[in-house]
Amino acid sequence: MTSKRWILFIASFVLLTFVEAQNKKADSTAIATVFKSILAACKQNNPADPQIKIQGRFYKAAPYIVYRGNDKKRAWKDFVNYNNADEKTETDGICKRVNRTAGLDDNYHIIKFLTEKESEGTWHVLIVSYTADGEEKKAAFAFLRIGNRYGLGDIDQDYK
Repeated sequence: MTSKRWILFIASFVLLTFVEAQNKKADSTAIATVFKSILAACKQNNPADPQIKIQGRFYKAAPYIVYRGNDKKRAWKDFVNYNNADEKTETDGICKRVNRTAGLDDNYHIIKFLTEKESEGTWHVLIVSYTADGEEKKAAFAFLRIGNRYGLGDIDQDYK
């Protein structure tokens, strides 16, 4: 390889590495924002909110939660519909899990961000440290990109 080609190869590699790092930073920032929105939506239960009486306790979280049901055309490719009874139950269960993990601790810490390619797509995972019953614990919150947004698709409550 000539020296010009070698320099071009190295410059291209450095540029691609830089672009990938910038994309990863943008993804992690977007996901942290969605994570904070989910925490807030799962915690907020203002009894004066008339929509809680009409729709249900965790209706604000639905736009952030990935549909994981039996409809193969929608599973892992869509967000839940809180007006559907099964999807409402799924959303409520996820919010209860959120509230049993990082939702317990306003001083939680995001300690790691990683990506994993799986059959559903690329999972963007936040590892979160929180305190529960005086003990430090960790949970993994896994997000998928659907369209131009990220949604919570899974929680590993006992992340090691």
